[in-house]
Amino acid sequence: MGVPLVRDYMSQKRERVDPQDAVISAIELMVERDVGSVLVVDKDERLVGIFTERDLLRHYLEAQSKFLYLTVEQVMTSPVLTVPPSMPLSDALALMAEKDVRHLPVVDKQGKVVGYLTWKNLFQRFSAMVREGSLTRPD
Repeated sequence: MGVPLVRDYMSQKRERVDPQDAVISAIELMVERDVGSVLVVDKDERLVGIFTERDLLRHYLEAQSKFLYLTVEQVMTSPVLTVPPSMPLSDALALMAEKDVRHLPVVDKQGKVVGYLTWKNLFQRFSAMVREGSLTRPD
């Protein structure tokens, strides 16, 4: 068995918005799908930003009265920290820990989203491995 790669553990991220969408529509999508983020993609499907719960809280305090009327582009995180699908999973995990991010888009060479890593999904997979007994104690 080879080194686990990002592509082996990434999930598909369907929650996407346009940079010009209203913040309220991004929030409604996040609530409807019970997710902590949406990807912001341009008309060519290239990743241009990410809008997360952290962005929501941080920017809401700055512009309470007009916040819901802002565009996603005005409050998203950009540039976005991304990884390629061929990156070793251990490197991606180290990057997530070092940069303190919970959501990590996986993009191809053209900048198009091909997958998504989240702490939540990785923890669920890890928990399943523990329950199955497929993890062993280190020597």
